[in-house]
Amino acid sequence: MAQICLIGDAHTVNAFRICGVEGFTADEETAPAVLDRLAGDGDTTVILITHEFAHTLTDTIKKYNLESSGKVIIEVPGIDDSQGTGRSLTSYITEALGVAL
Repeated sequence: MAQICLIGDAHTVNAFRICGVEGFTADEETAPAVLDRLAGDGDTTVILITHEFAHTLTDTIKKYNLESSGKVIIEVPGIDDSQGTGRSLTSYITEALGVAL
């Protein structure tokens, strides 16, 4: 079954869990390993990752997005992020895929 997962801080993960999105709490040290694990998971097709962690993983995210068939990694703002709070999740997906939804 296709699955959407989030990597982020505890507050953001809890907010997304309320909406039914499985989340993984991470920190700067554990975020790369969590991303690698989810990218290798056959059931996970969309991985959301907060700006807080994505900024240090830009090259890895680009690599997965270009090389992975059937997966997409999308950077989203966290609960405490002031950057990007005026945008919808759809706009982030559109930007990541390069296709208007």
